[in-house]
Amino acid sequence: MPIRRGALGLFALALLAAGAPAGAQDNDPLAWSIQAARGAFDLCRADAPDAARVAEHGEIWGWPAFVGYMEHPNGYQREAGGESLRRFTDGDKSAYVELGVQSGQVSSAAPANIRYFRCDLASDQEVNTDLEAYFTGLYGPPTSKSDKATVWVSGEAGASVGPDDAVSDDDALKPAIAAVVGARVVRVELTRERGLDRAKLTIFQNAPAG
Repeated sequence: MPIRRGALGLFALALLAAGAPAGAQDNDPLAWSIQAARGAFDLCRADAPDAARVAEHGEIWGWPAFVGYMEHPNGYQREAGGESLRRFTDGDKSAYVELGVQSGQVSSAAPANIRYFRCDLASDQEVNTDLEAYFTGLYGPPTSKSDKATVWVSGEAGASVGPDDAVSDDDALKPAIAAVVGARVVRVELTRERGLDRAKLTIFQNAPAG
């Protein structure tokens, strides 16, 4: 469900989502990237499970227009989504943070009606150390941590998921399919691939038959 915020809270979130620099961040690409990454996940968590609302609010709060894409991930029916890229430059210093959001139905889970929401982020700066602290503050210690990935699995249907079951989104999908209507699984994954820090938040929710 969307997070309700007061006027001051919305203003603060807008600053984070826009990656607004302040003080030492004016010429620090890492600090800018960390702020932009945290702001992106604040946006995603506030408007989940509606990717269209994330894109709408992201554009209001400083992200360039989200460009839609037509392809659908295998086993999923994407109903809304898009990608946006923010850039930082200061002299010879530069950085970027890319954000992709999508939501829809897990077609491979039929006859169960499983809705999904996904928020993917990539940064050319090393933001995952900060994001590990960010997500630990939200979900507690990681469910699984290795040299390849740091993973959290949470939510009503994710309570029974242990380290051996936190390998992939498909592993987190299974308890959502078996759960009661309304229960959800939240899975977060931090990785570093090809010189980029990557973070992915996925939500599966067992929805009433539609």
